[in-house]
Amino acid sequence: MLQRLLGEFLKVTGVHQATMIDDRGKLMSSVAAEGQLPAIQEAVELTVAALDVVQGHEHGDLQEVWVEGETLAFVDILTPYRIVMLSGKDGNIARWRHMMDHLRPQLATTQEM
Repeated sequence: MLQRLLGEFLKVTGVHQATMIDDRGKLMSSVAAEGQLPAIQEAVELTVAALDVVQGHEHGDLQEVWVEGETLAFVDILTPYRIVMLSGKDGNIARWRHMMDHLRPQLATTQEM
């Protein structure tokens, strides 16, 4: 079920990979082109760096991270125990976020296999 839901992100322009990890950095599911490895380390590093900034300056809770440049990355703290990272190129992160909002209820409650 997670694979099917994450596969929906690949229909959005620019998304090349959708990965879900748990709060310990363990891969729960990933969907990408054949032969492409999940970007687990990148998701963990982006999330840890953003959490350090937020917690160090008492700016509240971290909800999401947007990274724009030659490549794009969007990290969403789906629940305290589930983190989703979308990565790709030549896309519109706002559209990625809109799809995340659309799939959030299903992604948050789908059981891990």
